[in-house]
Amino acid sequence: MEFRPLEQGKQADSGPVWPEAVDVAGLSLLELRQRLGVIKRAEARLAAMKTETLAAYAGRGGEGLARRVALEELQASKQQARREVETASQLSQVPETLDALGAGEIPEAHAKQIARAASQGPVDETVLVEAARREDFGTFSKTLRDHQYEQSGDDGKSLMAKQRERRSFRFFKSADDGMFVVNGRFDPVAGNRIEAALADEVRRLANSSKAGDQTAFDQRMADALENLVCADAKDRKPQGTTLILTAHWDALNEKLADARLVDGTPLPISETLRLACNADIVPAVFNTKGQELWVGRKHRLATEAQRAALIIRDEHCIGCGRSAVWCEAHHIKEWLSGGSTDIDNLVLVCKSCHHNIHDDGWTVHRNRNGAHELRPPPKPYADLPPGQPRPRTSLARPKSTPDAKPRPTPGARPKSTPDALVEPPPDAFPDAFPEKGITTWQPESSKQLLLN
Repeated sequence: MEFRPLEQGKQADSGPVWPEAVDVAGLSLLELRQRLGVIKRAEARLAAMKTETLAAYAGRGGEGLARRVALEELQASKQQARREVETASQLSQVPETLDALGAGEIPEAHAKQIARAASQGPVDETVLVEAARREDFGTFSKTLRDHQYEQSGDDGKSLMAKQRERRSFRFFKSADDGMFVVNGRFDPVAGNRIEAALADEVRRLANSSKAGDQTAFDQRMADALENLVCADAKDRKPQGTTLILTAHWDALNEKLADARLVDGTPLPISETLRLACNADIVPAVFNTKGQELWVGRKHRLATEAQRAALIIRDEHCIGCGRSAVWCEAHHIKEWLSGGSTDIDNLVLVCKSCHHNIHDDGWTVHRNRNGAHELRPPPKPYADLPPGQPRPRTSLARPKSTPDAKPRPTPGARPKSTPDALVEPPPDAFPDAFPEKGITTWQPESSKQLLLN
């Protein structure tokens, strides 16, 4: 099949495409964006060609020979060659998805997700392909999980069981440098528990580290895993995990419905009840300002209840989308400027995005849907040359003294600057979370919260 150039911003009717070789330095931002769209369609069509070719080869010569050819012709590793042949076999079973991929209508990653889901259980391919045409990867992943849950026909129990069956864990010594390597796959419940335990231990290590500690995040992750696995039971209690679940209350039938993990994964009600049986649940209502979500200037750091509520409300870092368990609570109106530790003045941000706010002038805004988001600094900061220092505000904790008034940090940006953080209106969260029944469970230890 022959490649042919595609005019910028236009899509060919059929056949693979290849962007013309041009000097990208002379293109406008709009033209560069259009070019990326052309490249996306070209990559999708190439992926469809590779899939059809490998599937045909495997059909005639067997999967073993197809893997060998992929190893040699695609110069792939053994693991990559195995995955390529496996993906080709799965995609050949979803013709509508393969057609959309060959037409450049959906990205390769979306097509692989549909094919994998179809190999695990019943799906409506037409519905998924239509969603793949318009949704980004993260949104489509959630759509696909919900679709699998609905199509399972048994409240998601079979889907959860299949995920559990695919769990695996490898721990081996590398022949290259003698270091040990850990590699594992876990079902959503186990994965969320492990992630929560690691995040808690990483925070504990960071809080107990000495000033000037240069330990990198991935090194601290390794230390956290070592501590959790190798802790002496005589000197330390086993690490408990806080597993946050959300659910709606079905008032008509008087029962919980639509239970989910904090990452959006649907849970069968049977699994939800099993977790509840192994947890200590302490009910608390957080729909009034007399509860722990509004503490004013009493505490600088977010309370445990506020962290749980922020995780449920924001779901992930409002800047980059990182998992909520790794995030910190940021004051929209800064604490040093008189900001309160109230739920409507807090947002979830990861450490990197937190520094973008305090060091590089990024700001918190509310979009049309009412959700918070981070935006890069407007001019003049956005046009400062590389290496030019930006105004800074400190992340250091102020000294705690009775009746002390907060003092602005030297060099901090005044509130009147163009990138001053936006304070939400007083009625931004009038009833907190009236539409959600929110449950926090922690199997095996410590405090539990039920938010109604």
